[in-house]
Amino acid sequence: MLRQSGIAATRCTGTLRPALPGAGWSGCGTQGTGWGQRVWRRTTPTRYARLRLFAVARRPHPFALRNGQHGASLVAVQRAVLWMAARMVAADFFVQEGVDPAHSLAADRHFLHAVRRASRVRRAVLRVYSFRGECVSLGRYHLAPPAAAGQAAGGVQLWRRHSGGRAVPFGDGFVGVSLVLPHRSALFAEDPLALAPHQVINRYVRGILESCKLVRIPAFYPGRDFITVDRRVLGLVSFETDEAGALLFEAILANTRDFGILAELIDRADPEGTVKVDLPPPDSTTSLQRELRARLSLEELADLLRRGFARQFGLTCEQRPLRPLEVRAIEAIAAREFSPPAWLLQRRPRPDLTHRGVVFVQLGAFEVHFSVEQQRFIKDIMFAGDFLANAASIDRLERQLRLCPAEWRAIDAVASEIYSDPHNYILGIGKLRTVADVIVRALGS
Repeated sequence: MLRQSGIAATRCTGTLRPALPGAGWSGCGTQGTGWGQRVWRRTTPTRYARLRLFAVARRPHPFALRNGQHGASLVAVQRAVLWMAARMVAADFFVQEGVDPAHSLAADRHFLHAVRRASRVRRAVLRVYSFRGECVSLGRYHLAPPAAAGQAAGGVQLWRRHSGGRAVPFGDGFVGVSLVLPHRSALFAEDPLALAPHQVINRYVRGILESCKLVRIPAFYPGRDFITVDRRVLGLVSFETDEAGALLFEAILANTRDFGILAELIDRADPEGTVKVDLPPPDSTTSLQRELRARLSLEELADLLRRGFARQFGLTCEQRPLRPLEVRAIEAIAAREFSPPAWLLQRRPRPDLTHRGVVFVQLGAFEVHFSVEQQRFIKDIMFAGDFLANAASIDRLERQLRLCPAEWRAIDAVASEIYSDPHNYILGIGKLRTVADVIVRALGS
């Protein structure tokens, strides 16, 4: 048995049953991931054995969608192209080197609000940025170790993104990309719901792929949340939509360092193993410097991304400086919402949540932590792990499950009602019934 964050997990080696090609985001992640082999390892400088996962990207159809369906019909594609040609979108372009993490988060929050204003001060925003030092970028729903309340442990800073997904390295040698739009279909249709949630990454990642094509890097999006080159991981992609429906598409690209340094960084930042991570095996990662055999500065990479997005989507990217009022607004948001440790510790281990369950899904681990009242009702609950979901839906799910009968049908009914709303989504866990399955399974532990 391996001990991890108070959860017992049976050690396993070998290859899991693979998902069918083109499975996209569908299918039960507990049976097959569609990413190849997973190996659970024991690590040694940690006090507790940490469950390490890694999934080697496979190559499903590039337009693979949910339930094995393929891309849009030719007619739909033609309509989208004509619509885009008739409506050239002007995007404000920002390059920020060595930006403070709190101000980076605040800038995205400000732009999410700005693109939805009736006055439309900004119609779209493309931002390329970097942090100083060594960091680990956590997804929106990872548990943060208690030590994160103080200074950076082991010289490594933990940073929580707006969007969900896996934990990956960041800081020196990595570059972040943010694309902010009024809604998730903004570059393809006027209808905000024209793109289904499982199509969003597939569409917007093409700007990065086009950027790589400009310098003859054969980058590929195999599905879910990785960008690869010859099956080696080059970048992570994710997205979030806010309460008003505005879209934040995020990417982290390996520029001069690669994702292989994650093991060292996470062991220094989280020696107790609170954060579950995917560890890449040797020779499964790469970087832009390795592929180009040349070092790109942030400005050079930003210009490459600007040209790629402009060419792919017909954007006109222009640098427009922040107005003094915007600078003050971003500073106020950073101080109010993203000052450490409040944002980072919004999800952390809680001793009052005595029931814990974990299931291994398409992107990694899906955790639930909860307590019960009178052995019949859920008293409080918190979800964590490697999955993508709009924050408003997770807040609502956790709120409506409080005082819900601790029965599979009742739990599944709550989840089904929330995610029947087309504005809400939860990706990377397989079928929606996984929510009820993991809770009921944890009740017997």
